[in-house]
Amino acid sequence: MNPSRIEQAIDEIYNYVESCKPTKLYPNKVIVERGELYDLLDELRLCAPEEIKRYQKIITNRDGIISEARHQAEDMVIQAKQQTAQILDQHEIVQTAYQRAEEIMKQATEEARRLVNAATEESEQMHRAALMYTNNLLSEAQSHVEESLKETENKNRMLTSALKNSIQIMRSNREELMSQLEPEKYAKQKAREAAEAQAAAQAVPENPPSTEDFEVPEDAFLKNAK
Repeated sequence: MNPSRIEQAIDEIYNYVESCKPTKLYPNKVIVERGELYDLLDELRLCAPEEIKRYQKIITNRDGIISEARHQAEDMVIQAKQQTAQILDQHEIVQTAYQRAEEIMKQATEEARRLVNAATEESEQMHRAALMYTNNLLSEAQSHVEESLKETENKNRMLTSALKNSIQIMRSNREELMSQLEPEKYAKQKAREAAEAQAAAQAVPENPPSTEDFEVPEDAFLKNAK
């Protein structure tokens, strides 16, 4: 840093005093030329106001710089607080959004589970209703078939009985004719038929199984379907 004019003037006075000759009686005292010393002092006096103004300007500028720096620092602090507040607000918004999203997902999951359960229950009810309806149809059809079978059996029984009666009548008539035409042959044939009838009676069980007592339970279809 270059020295100021005041410092230069002071240095010149100091050098001038150092260059003066000391007195013979008092070594610590020197003899100076008044005119030259005044010239140096006048130069110091002239440069002092200008230097003081320059320093005052520097001081003023420094205060302005410090004040401006202080304002800038305060502005930066305010901006930092605002940014921090915005970040915190955004963080709260994000947290709130996450919580809302979780609530929506939870509600959607519960609603989907409820719909699936309801659809499953309805499907099971429809399936059971279909089975019951089919079982009722089969039961009704079975009743019709059984009635038709009984009616057919009754008609067949009546027809069989009539045919048997006709056969018996014709057999009786033939036997009567055979007994008149070939008495010996007729007697042998009757004896053979009697033996065969006795053997057949011994071979037939006393209580043969009957198919008329077989019945299908009404809930057989539902049991098999399960």
